[in-house]
Amino acid sequence: MGASRPGGRALLCGLALLLPLAAEAQTVGDIEGTWRDWMTRNRRIAGGLVVLHKGLPVHEAAMGRIRPGQPVPLASLSKAVSAVCAARLVEQGRLSFDSRVAQMIPKTLARVGPPADARLLQATLGQLLVHRAGWGRRPGDPTTSGALANYLRGDTARATAFDAQLRWTLKVPLVSAPGERYDYTNSVYLLVGAIIEETTGRDYEGYCRETVLAPLGARTAALDPDWRIIASYGGWRMPLAEYGRFYQAFAAGNPAIGPAARAWMMSPEGKSVGGGAHYGLGTDVRTVAGGAANFWHWGSWSYNLSDAFDGPLKASYASFAARWGGSDANVVAYMEPRVEEGSLRTDLDRALGKAVGAVTRWP
Repeated sequence: MGASRPGGRALLCGLALLLPLAAEAQTVGDIEGTWRDWMTRNRRIAGGLVVLHKGLPVHEAAMGRIRPGQPVPLASLSKAVSAVCAARLVEQGRLSFDSRVAQMIPKTLARVGPPADARLLQATLGQLLVHRAGWGRRPGDPTTSGALANYLRGDTARATAFDAQLRWTLKVPLVSAPGERYDYTNSVYLLVGAIIEETTGRDYEGYCRETVLAPLGARTAALDPDWRIIASYGGWRMPLAEYGRFYQAFAAGNPAIGPAARAWMMSPEGKSVGGGAHYGLGTDVRTVAGGAANFWHWGSWSYNLSDAFDGPLKASYASFAARWGGSDANVVAYMEPRVEEGSLRTDLDRALGKAVGAVTRWP
């Protein structure tokens, strides 16, 4: 998830490729050792790790100021929560993946005004979920570019403020036609949050917590009180084990994702991100040998705004969640400070995948 620049400019983003690797470790304790080694070598000063097998936590570790079971912010891992909430609405027949923006949020658009680029009105829910609505990351994500800093100098970050964010986000022209290309942005998931609210008549946080998170065992999940403004694209906070339980929604046959939504999620058509992977319901997907699938996503949030309305806003952290379907194992990690996109993320991804695949004695 993120990039930060002086003046409070930030971007939430997440992408890694989980590759099959040779096995060496034999126990879940070796997974912790792999994580600690990476943390030490790469000068991460605090963090946490949880390992789940068959949907149940089997190992947890922490270092620095973080304690086991402590709620932590999850940045772009929040996108999967929003996507699974939207998928529930599809299964209920209240939306479809082909529903268009103009159809889904007419009341919202009446309040905030139409988009500057009328093509956005024809973007579908499916295109929003897989970052193909037409917005680009250059020169900056419409949601978290300088406009957010300008807003936070005069208003609180402790309210979701969907309408306020849409007013400036919808002014940004698209860089491509909806469906044409993949460009990871937070803006599409801001829209998904607004769609959930208008479709349900409920607040985003309450609906997703009640219908998706709590039933999966994430009972204390809540939006980060200091960063509620990034709600549907980066605002959830919970213990790592609770996110790991939520991530079990992606296990084959888990009823949290219904059959129609699962079939859509697993199809790579119109969703490719390269390397044999595609983007599904707020997370990356790759089918592996035996018909199983791996899922993963990175998140990060780095922000530094000294003159914010709420007082100085400063954050720097990263999060990573992965599910290896062949092992029925989920790993969720949190680390401070943030981890840039690139080799460090790939190294951790590969090392954890290797350690998980090597476990021969699960608790």
